[in-house]
Amino acid sequence: MSQTLKFLVGREREGQINSNKSCYFIKDGVMVIINCGKGVVDAMRRTKVLNGVKDVYVIITDSTKEHLYDLKKFFAVLNINKITPKLVESISLNKKLIKKMGLKDGDDYQLLEPLKNNCKWVNFLAVPHNNKSISCPVELYLDDKKIFYGGDSGSIPFAIKNYDEYYFDFADLKDEYHMDYEKIKKLAKKNNLRKSNIWLVHLTNLRAMQIAEKIGMQIAEEERKKFEKSAPKPPLFKKPTIEK
Repeated sequence: MSQTLKFLVGREREGQINSNKSCYFIKDGVMVIINCGKGVVDAMRRTKVLNGVKDVYVIITDSTKEHLYDLKKFFAVLNINKITPKLVESISLNKKLIKKMGLKDGDDYQLLEPLKNNCKWVNFLAVPHNNKSISCPVELYLDDKKIFYGGDSGSIPFAIKNYDEYYFDFADLKDEYHMDYEKIKKLAKKNNLRKSNIWLVHLTNLRAMQIAEKIGMQIAEEERKKFEKSAPKPPLFKKPTIEK
């Protein structure tokens, strides 16, 4: 099974790995991007993923800073290139916050209501994000595949069977925003999921990747490269001196 969703990874800053919670899919000049966190615009410029893109759909799974950090900058880049992004409305999209960012519907972007605009390739689900907000896992119908993207879902209380690909945030320790080893194990067993269909993303640290490898889970290509670049380099071999 190949990896359909691609991930945008920001540059490493002061020894910290930038986990910006953003992924995308491009086909026939149309980009679908989920979240727009810190470092996304820089990553796009470095990888040149916007080359040939003529239309952009933006999905926000929850309205927190780590998901919206580069949104205003991203919209500005698109507008310069004469692309008006379509911001897909969901129950987790805080339109008042978007307005506070200085972004205006009709000028900087077009608000797209999925049902009214016959946007059949995306469906929003809902899980508690914390005591005050909702996170939206999404179903995507892309490239003839049915994809489940978990977002910041530390638990999935409903059945998620019969998807071609699954993407989950993964941590080395239990928390409310990520899956850990025990949660993934229970979720896979409950829904009869194959490991070959599951991709772990937004790993919290190198230990999380080591755990994922140990349990035989697939890791998104960009995540693996991120940790390979940040891993400490082995010391250079120094030829021992021989005392006479």
